[in-house]
Amino acid sequence: MELKFYIESGIIESFVLGLASEEEVEELQHMRRLYPELDTEVEFVERRLERAAFDEPAMPPVEIRERVLQKIRWEEGHGYSDPSSNYTFINIQPKDGSHIIVHRWWKIFFIIFFIMSKVFLFLAIFYYLKYRMSQEQRSDNLHQMIRQEQVEGPLL
Repeated sequence: MELKFYIESGIIESFVLGLASEEEVEELQHMRRLYPELDTEVEFVERRLERAAFDEPAMPPVEIRERVLQKIRWEEGHGYSDPSSNYTFINIQPKDGSHIIVHRWWKIFFIIFFIMSKVFLFLAIFYYLKYRMSQEQRSDNLHQMIRQEQVEGPLL
């Protein structure tokens, strides 16, 4: 009697449709181990739902069929577009694949980056040469002071 009530509870249908919770699935698996006739009932429900789906199919709207066909045509490379469609497809990929298309803002960014790197390179070289010249002047001043000391002699 318990098995008949369990079958009529609708848990098998929810399991087959994938709507059962984890606890219900575990319970059904446990019951299937205890009662092997539940396996045949699960198979029967699966076949019944499959038969119902094939016997009474719901036709999709015509717009969906057109969208799918348009996508198939596009992937095949025909690029056919239905005049009544609201979609416009523009092929932006190069035919020969020899160059890359970059968004306009990235181009601007790279141009600014290139110019700034040249400016910083110029400034680095300029200040390096200026630093080197000041070091040479210091060493020249130091040599002059040493020579002047040698010429004048010790002050002792």
